[in-house]
Amino acid sequence: MASRAERRFQALVLAPVRRVQRRLTAMAWAEAGIVPLWAAVTVCVAARLLVRGAMPWALPVCLAAGGVGWWLRARGRQVSFQHAAVLADRSAEAGGLLLTSLERPAGEWELAVNQFAQAVKPPRVPWQRPAAALAGAVLFLVAGLLLPLPPLTVRPPNAAATSLVTAVQAKAEALAQEEPLGAPLEDELRRLAEEAAGGRFDAADWEAVDGVAQRLAERAAEAGAELAGAAEAARELEEALGAAGGAERAAQEREQLERALMALGQGSPSQGAEGGEEQGENAQARASAQAAAGGNLDQVSDLRRTLERRQEQLAQQFGQGASGQGAGQRAGASQKGTSPGEGEGEGEGQEGQAGHASRAVQKGPGKGVGRGGESQPLVFGDEAQMDPDRLKFQPLPPGQGGEAGELWGLRAAEPRKDGVTVTPSAVRGTGAQGEAAPGHSTAPLLPRNRDLVKRYFGGE
Repeated sequence: MASRAERRFQALVLAPVRRVQRRLTAMAWAEAGIVPLWAAVTVCVAARLLVRGAMPWALPVCLAAGGVGWWLRARGRQVSFQHAAVLADRSAEAGGLLLTSLERPAGEWELAVNQFAQAVKPPRVPWQRPAAALAGAVLFLVAGLLLPLPPLTVRPPNAAATSLVTAVQAKAEALAQEEPLGAPLEDELRRLAEEAAGGRFDAADWEAVDGVAQRLAERAAEAGAELAGAAEAARELEEALGAAGGAERAAQEREQLERALMALGQGSPSQGAEGGEEQGENAQARASAQAAAGGNLDQVSDLRRTLERRQEQLAQQFGQGASGQGAGQRAGASQKGTSPGEGEGEGEGQEGQAGHASRAVQKGPGKGVGRGGESQPLVFGDEAQMDPDRLKFQPLPPGQGGEAGELWGLRAAEPRKDGVTVTPSAVRGTGAQGEAAPGHSTAPLLPRNRDLVKRYFGGE
């Protein structure tokens, strides 16, 4: 009986009060979720528009953060059962009878309590504002997710940067055939290529390209010097093998060639274990070269030509630096003493590049012609069109400076020919038409000028 009465009490009295409590709690939760939901939705849409590819992780993270904030805000706004009972009693105008029945048995007032409980009306709540705000947040999220994204603006790559990086990569490939570049340099070249392709080449990348090019040039110069030394040693060994009775000299030249090949194959000591395959290939090539160094004349000739070809290929990529100077020295050495005429002059001119070009001219038989550099070279020697009489001092005419034998000066750039001054071809032209009027020289001098003339030139 007690359980039956309790169930009837819960169904008739407690149920209306709990309905009021749920209604007020739902209203409180809706109002508490407006700000967190809008914040989460805004962050999701902004992440989709600003950060490409961020939606797979931004959407769940933002919604979870918004849900946590919603729960924290709504937890402090829940409506208690006592507050809902008070509102239900007021809405039924029970005069506190419902509150009394919640604490003590109603007794003879049970019928009246049941009637008042049935008359409980749900409270009016302003649900339009929170419902519209929550619905607007959901629609904003849907619109932000369905909105088509603008196409990616791909900046065109810098043509100058691309060409520069391509040239540096070509130099690096040429140098890599001689010695391994190393992981840091390869990573830097790869990064610069990506920056140039993506249009993100800035001032720091320009400086990095210059630094890489300088390092490659320095290492190429060292490699070219080693190749030149090895080729020179191979040439000397070839000459020693070709000469008759030079067994001891050939042995010495072979040792020098082997040392040059060993120095060529050592590479940079800072590279360590990097480039294992390349080092293995270089070791095989070094072993074959050393075997050729100990062979006959044909093998040594092939080795020399191979070294010279590698040096020329390296010089084509990095300019005509040290290797070009070595070739010029060999050409000058081969031209010395071959011809007493123009050949000797040309050879001396190449050796004397550090001084003036006129030092290439020699006196006596066999003198040559020295020519300077640039597009319009200066010419010294027999081909120089210079008349020494053009710079000869000549006596001034009478009446201009006193006695003709006392004062000497340069009257004109052109000398006199048979007592007649030859006017330069550049200033020849037709004379001016008209009568020849006397100039200022015929006018009388002022007194102060007359005294000055008498003082310096004498006369009346």
